[in-house]
Amino acid sequence: MSWSDPARRFEPAEDVQLRAELRDLLGLGPVVAAKAAEPTAELTALAEDLRREAQRRSRTQRKRPTWGLLAAAALPVLAALAGLGSWGLHQKERADGLAAQAQRQEQALTQLAAVHASEVAKERQAKEEVQQQLQLASRKGGKKAEPYLVIPVEKPVKVLSDDYQRVKQLPK
Repeated sequence: MSWSDPARRFEPAEDVQLRAELRDLLGLGPVVAAKAAEPTAELTALAEDLRREAQRRSRTQRKRPTWGLLAAAALPVLAALAGLGSWGLHQKERADGLAAQAQRQEQALTQLAAVHASEVAKERQAKEEVQQQLQLASRKGGKKAEPYLVIPVEKPVKVLSDDYQRVKQLPK
């Protein structure tokens, strides 16, 4: 379709304006509708060159790649995933810290239980020793009295003068 074709009356306003600017640049002036003259060969060649240039530009026009749009749409999703990942790492570190603290507390309780068990064993052993001493003392005494606690006392080897007192001799 030629640029001067009268069937182009229903074109978009941008195309009509562009055509008017081209006419002004070429020095043709406004086209009068009453004038139905044939275009010259020079104008036809120029129009054909313009048409070819427009087609070339439309073919070489840089189109937006769809992956760019997908990347732009995926950006908020990736940001949300990154946020969730960092939150998850924080929770994991917190859980690891709590697990380590629980393990330390468990070890402390195990130690306390071991100390308590050894103290209970010592106490039992001490009770058994006291029982044995009581049994030995009751066997030596010959009486069957209630068992009593015998506390060994070390007696001094030599008698000190303060330890005894003279008493009058009784008459015979």
